[in-house]
Amino acid sequence: MDQETSKVALAVERGATTTRRVIDETGLSRLKVERALRWLEKHNRLIRDNEGFRIAGARTKQNARQCGSCNCCCDILEVTAVEKPVNELCKYWETAKGCTIYDRRPQMCRSFTCAWLQGHFDEGWFPATSRIVVHFSQDAVNVQVDPSCPDRWREEPYFSKLCQLSLNGIRASGRPGYATLIVAGPDKFLLLGRTVVPDPTLFGTAFVPVTAETFRYWKARSQEHLQRLNERVMEIQRIQQQFGYCAIPDDDDPYPPYRPDLLRLSQHVERK
Repeated sequence: MDQETSKVALAVERGATTTRRVIDETGLSRLKVERALRWLEKHNRLIRDNEGFRIAGARTKQNARQCGSCNCCCDILEVTAVEKPVNELCKYWETAKGCTIYDRRPQMCRSFTCAWLQGHFDEGWFPATSRIVVHFSQDAVNVQVDPSCPDRWREEPYFSKLCQLSLNGIRASGRPGYATLIVAGPDKFLLLGRTVVPDPTLFGTAFVPVTAETFRYWKARSQEHLQRLNERVMEIQRIQQQFGYCAIPDDDDPYPPYRPDLLRLSQHVERK
């Protein structure tokens, strides 16, 4: 399975049930999406039926969970199509009635399915109880937390599960990786295993493992800065492979050449 096919499979797994939705989720051309869908179907990885696409073995709508009393997506999430701000109950929601424009609700409401509803989490993650809404985008696991309990995601069992999701995204093999992003009121976090990065920048974060579940990170201030940080991370990893150890520098504004400083800091002598 090539990278584009893996990307399509991941989009379907995350809830994309139509060609148009897969295109939107992956950013691939229609030709590439349809070719990937045919490959998945041919190899019995994909099922097409009157409900659209789904990964073989995935639950169908007939046995899927139901929203029931939960209205967290109508409360916590932003819905620009109806001018609904984040963390404010939608004006079209009424107690005992639910969505009063359900039959004419915007497409972004029709296509939204949280990760709990898709069956990715156990009953303890029911958003009305946990006050956490998890949903997938093309390259991220998005975790939106009710601002009335902003630290809920740090509690167990939620934190350990989110850490595992983060590690899966970082260590993704044979498919695109993804970030784990958390929003709790005005606060934003990037999760790197058990390492929490507050206020991640739009330019990205470079990181290197310290333990199996923790990381040293540097937040980029520009694209050029991110490139330099990532170049040094790659040099750190090369030295670790060669010598078994590389000291991780404290400074966050490196300039090439990186190797001599890293070797000196690590007290390694490179043989000519």
